Amino acid sequence: MSMLLLAGQAYGSQEVGCKARHQAVTDQLVFAKAHNNADQVAGLEQALRNIETHCTDAGLIEEQQQKVAKQKEEVEERLADLQSARVSGKPDKIAKKQVKLEESQAELLEAQRELEALQKLIKP
Repeated sequence: MSMLLLAGQAYGSQEVGCKARHQAVTDQLVFAKAHNNADQVAGLEQALRNIETHCTDAGLIEEQQQKVAKQKEEVEERLADLQSARVSGKPDKIAKKQVKLEESQAELLEAQRELEALQKLIKP
């Protein structure tokens, strides 16, 4: 599951989406300040400003939808590669292309699951 979804769940929080991102960065900021890590504090403060300015739950869903679309394209490309390898008749090439296809399919499934979870958590 993505860091976005886990961020809120890691602390037993019901926060999701942008709220979860904000809380996760805030928690890191507290830790960085406690350890006097000025560079990390500056970076995290910038990250918080970016979240507050640009993050929307709808934007997160759209971002995940784009990830799913990209993964679908990759699966199609890998499938075409596998079909070409089968035409060549070389077993080692076929096996390599099959592994690549299976990896892409697993990534697509994970991206789809993350999208569904995000949609369920953000939209009651």
